[in-house]
Amino acid sequence: MSGGSTYSRLHRLISDSVRPCTAAEVVSLTKEKEKELLASLSQVLRQIQLWTRQLESDSDDDELSAQSEDHRYLSNIVAELVFLLTLKNRYVQHLAVKILVAISGFLATSGSNWGFFIRFLCLCMELVATNALSFSSASSTAGLENSHCNSSSLLVVKPRLKNAGWSTLAEIVRVLRSILKCLNQDFEYDDNLAEVYLDSVYYSLSNMPWDSLDVIYNSQNSFSVDALDDASGVVFLGNLIQFFCSMVEQCGSVDDAGRSQDEHPFFGLVTNLVPKLFYWCLSMQGQHVITCIRQYFRHKLL
Repeated sequence: MSGGSTYSRLHRLISDSVRPCTAAEVVSLTKEKEKELLASLSQVLRQIQLWTRQLESDSDDDELSAQSEDHRYLSNIVAELVFLLTLKNRYVQHLAVKILVAISGFLATSGSNWGFFIRFLCLCMELVATNALSFSSASSTAGLENSHCNSSSLLVVKPRLKNAGWSTLAEIVRVLRSILKCLNQDFEYDDNLAEVYLDSVYYSLSNMPWDSLDVIYNSQNSFSVDALDDASGVVFLGNLIQFFCSMVEQCGSVDDAGRSQDEHPFFGLVTNLVPKLFYWCLSMQGQHVITCIRQYFRHKLL
């Protein structure tokens, strides 16, 4: 099976479905457009799931052959779908998350380009984090130019994430956690996939500007809700803690050779960050806010 033709077909499927409703830089979804977009996204999801089942049932067990243009197609695919996560529409976000997870399953089944896909998702997470924390463009570019995806991929996705904020970041974390769950359920935590996943997530999280949250806190003596874009920043931090819990569980797993992964540097990163996350979130002003946050984090940690 030709990788190039498959990825071009996947790109065309998604672009034809999404672009009519999202061509403008600032998208305002009317009820009619929302209905049309949701129907198109549902169709995209079903088609990707069908292609994955067809790959699983192929008797020749051929992997998709790698083509030079594969990364270009995948970069555009992810850029289109992550752009949907910037729309503050929970139904659109929900389907976009499911499609990204389905694409991960398709690529993992095909045996081709899954690592690039994960690294590019992590690049998006880095980029949105710098946007949300209002870093200067020079600082943002300097950090991301050293990323593990090429500069052409960065150029593809940056314009689509101009309006991304905490809500988008929370959804990307949800995508990554859902992919981790699928690795466990559908691929029995394949050691090779797990290593790529763990390294990619660690690399991006370690490059994110966590110290900027300290700056926000110290400049105000405590967070206000506005400092984290209303509730969406709290949701991001909550999703991140839940994600860390899932990741740490995998860091402590043992591979087929009997080697423990708890020596991975990700474990040290989490050990350093989790106390800060609780400190940032539980220091917000307002008794009602504190009560809601405590209830939210209790739910996330169960």
